[in-house]
Amino acid sequence: MVLASMYIRFVSSHLHATANANLGMFTARDSMDFSDLKGSLQKAHEEAWIWFSPRGPGGLSFPRFTGKARTSNVRKSLYWFKEDASFWGYGKGSVIRRARELAKSVTDSGTEIKEIKSKNPGEIIWSDSDQILALPGSGQSFYAFPQNKTPLS
Repeated sequence: MVLASMYIRFVSSHLHATANANLGMFTARDSMDFSDLKGSLQKAHEEAWIWFSPRGPGGLSFPRFTGKARTSNVRKSLYWFKEDASFWGYGKGSVIRRARELAKSVTDSGTEIKEIKSKNPGEIIWSDSDQILALPGSGQSFYAFPQNKTPLS
């Protein structure tokens, strides 16, 4: 018997522009201005973000779907981490532990982040050893916050 994998997504209260879901933490983070953070908040954010930044030690890939590869299904899909995702040389679950640290630093900086889990995030259209991009099925929604905000522009 094969057990279904658990997938984890970190979301903000903003709405995703093309899916029935809250906007992901990384997109919400990209719209924030961290220049006014002081002292311990700034340090906590920098220490948490470095693991996910392109120049950081984490080594996670982030596919860039551009041109013809950026189909309608890609635009409606959501990124999820695999529950046991790990950074190279670190133990199982190390990505989730670091993502929780980043979620706390983003929340402390003014944009609340919550964690959601699913064994069925939809049709997987891209995958690597640590994460997936999944197209939610008809009628599937992934909200951790009330749906009264507008999408980020």
